[in-house]
Amino acid sequence: MTRRIFSAAVFACLALGLSGHAQQPQQPQIPVAQAPIEMVANLAEVLGRAHAVRTLCNGDTDSTWRNYMLNLMAIEAPSGSRRAALTDGFNRGYRSQNRETTTCNDRMPGIEAGIARRGQELSDAIARSYLN
Repeated sequence: MTRRIFSAAVFACLALGLSGHAQQPQQPQIPVAQAPIEMVANLAEVLGRAHAVRTLCNGDTDSTWRNYMLNLMAIEAPSGSRRAALTDGFNRGYRSQNRETTTCNDRMPGIEAGIARRGQELSDAIARSYLN
């Protein structure tokens, strides 16, 4: 007898829970536009290069380009595989630039400006990808 009452109570709870769930209107899934990951990862790599140049000359406390990277990740890849791809790109750019330039010299402002121009080109291309 107790077993039958318990079974009926469980069934009633499940039925009420499911019927309540079924009555909620489903929200349409709106696709979120995202720039192609290759473009964004390339921009992350450029930011890593710029960060390497800046920290080589100004020290580790200069986070100018790293902050741009953090903003990029917050917008383009707050989590998941996209975020990992951006992190990998930034680190790859940082390491590559450190291999190419080992000391700060009078050419560094020009090198950083060239890197920044490449970043601007990529940023413009990414912005255009949202319009297409």
